Amino acid sequence: MRFLACALILIGSTPLDLAAQSTPHTDSRGSISGVFGGGRTWDDEGGLGSGPAIGGRVEWRLFGTTAVEGSIDALSHDRSGGFFEAEGRTVFFGATLLHRFANDTSRAQFYLLGGVHLAKHSGSTTFDGVRIDRDSTDPGYHFGGGIAIRIGERLEVGPEARFYIIQPGNDSDPAMAYWIGGRLGLRF
Repeated sequence: MRFLACALILIGSTPLDLAAQSTPHTDSRGSISGVFGGGRTWDDEGGLGSGPAIGGRVEWRLFGTTAVEGSIDALSHDRSGGFFEAEGRTVFFGATLLHRFANDTSRAQFYLLGGVHLAKHSGSTTFDGVRIDRDSTDPGYHFGGGIAIRIGERLEVGPEARFYIIQPGNDSDPAMAYWIGGRLGLRF
């Protein structure tokens, strides 16, 4: 939890005047990117564990600095030891509206995002030695933000965080998750 709080403070306190530094105008229509990091998953009663996250996304500019994005993110979780154990993976298929707070020529762009997703979960829980396997697909919404820092004319890197709220169909399905990590993108 301290890691999450520190990451949010760092993202929120990044000065927006970084956008004043500029590079040559590229007039990009969007980007394709990959993400990596780590996160945590919860059900309605507590933590299901933490694990690595990877994903990919395609962003297409609608107008100005607002874009629509399609994404696929996979977040694993593992909690072992004690009376309760859980392991599994959730794949999020998302549609997102993303707004960058600087023009297309800025070297650094802070952005916020929000959208809807389907969460496809596969995993198991073990309580007091009794194992239950679960597969589910549940809707939900997500929000987050990050900073896109341009390197050269087309490459961009930076931190990103996403938070997922899931409407579980069963008590032991994931209800909430987050991941924090890095993003590597190529503008087109």
